Amino acid sequence: MGALASLALCNAGHAAQAAQVASPAAAGLPPLPDWAPRVPGSLRVLATRNTFLSQNSHLPDWDYAFGKLVDDYSGGVFNPYWGSYGAMVFHGGGHSATFDNSVVLLDLNDLAFKRVSNPTPANGGHYWADMRKSTDLGFDVAHCEYGDGQPGAGHTYDTLAIVPPEAGGAACGSLLRVASFAVHVNVSCNTGWAHRLDFTTTGMRDGHWVRASNNAPVNYLAPGSCSALDTRRKRVWWLASLTSAPGHIRYLDLASARQESVALGAGAGLAPYADPDSATMRYDPVHDVLLLTGSVKGEAALAFLRCTEPQAGWFTPALSQRIPAVADASLAFDQVPEQGAFVLLSPADRAAVYALQVPDKLSAEWTVTRQPLAGSVGSEPREFPTARVVGKRWSYCQAARCFVWMASSTAPVLAYRPLGT
Repeated sequence: MGALASLALCNAGHAAQAAQVASPAAAGLPPLPDWAPRVPGSLRVLATRNTFLSQNSHLPDWDYAFGKLVDDYSGGVFNPYWGSYGAMVFHGGGHSATFDNSVVLLDLNDLAFKRVSNPTPANGGHYWADMRKSTDLGFDVAHCEYGDGQPGAGHTYDTLAIVPPEAGGAACGSLLRVASFAVHVNVSCNTGWAHRLDFTTTGMRDGHWVRASNNAPVNYLAPGSCSALDTRRKRVWWLASLTSAPGHIRYLDLASARQESVALGAGAGLAPYADPDSATMRYDPVHDVLLLTGSVKGEAALAFLRCTEPQAGWFTPALSQRIPAVADASLAFDQVPEQGAFVLLSPADRAAVYALQVPDKLSAEWTVTRQPLAGSVGSEPREFPTARVVGKRWSYCQAARCFVWMASSTAPVLAYRPLGT
């Protein structure tokens, strides 16, 4: 996708026009890859060249826990700048999970899993075999960094973003961890300092994290954070501690590398009092709003915030129909730019997705449409596997006209082609 993805994601001023493109050919998109489903509405298992677990870095006494980079309260994010079709990026670990702070991706150009950074060694290179009940002496609690300055393994939830080259990212994008939560197996600490890892080329295999902010907030830091890249302002909005109803919205300004906080005004709407692990956020460039989803006692929560006046807080839209949810579990969603609509995946209804159309008049009713999976062809699955925490692992790859989804470290990789593409 390359420059096309850059246009779609970075030139948000033309997002409305891009959303109205009549066909992939008119948008200049490449042909469908062989692995993409041919039938809109269908789901396909991808025949990857290897497995996620094949990238195990084999930390002594911790090789069994490599899958926890994905499986323990950790999300992921799609990188559209990695070759023609992009890559799904995985990074996590942390409290009671693993010390491994590696970054692994699924290259959608050749369907191979690749580890693009190496885990931090501990105590002079002895790794973490002796750290089961103690803390690495080089661990920096304030910044949640291991002894080599890289961020420690933590639950990533929905804290990951890809910084485009036009916004200061590397040639193939940069992975941003806007804040860190439940870092270190034994410590489980949180920090508002941001970190980034540059994807310099598609051949890189030894990436190194660096600190990405000049300051950090110290309050309302708790596991369960969510974030969204605002392509218009070149900032990453983020929020944590939903169960504490914080009266603010935060963002990392990519140009100044400063963490900022906008206080909500008197009488402003607060974010939903949602289960913190379930929070997921996206930016809608067409309407210039943040969308926030989560579950509240097993019911779906959806709210929006106008980026032009964030101090006004969050608003709950009127939906044309209910979206089912599961307690503590994410409602994964992403936008299909060709349609301007969002497609949601709920663990409460594994045989369908839900299309959400945001109206130009935000106070009007928002249209929700349940879209069952198309009829199975051959070995194509009839339902979606789901996960408690998704982050941005459910993401739309515009070049392939489909969503890519991996529910766990041992689950198959699936591609879903939404209706109308």
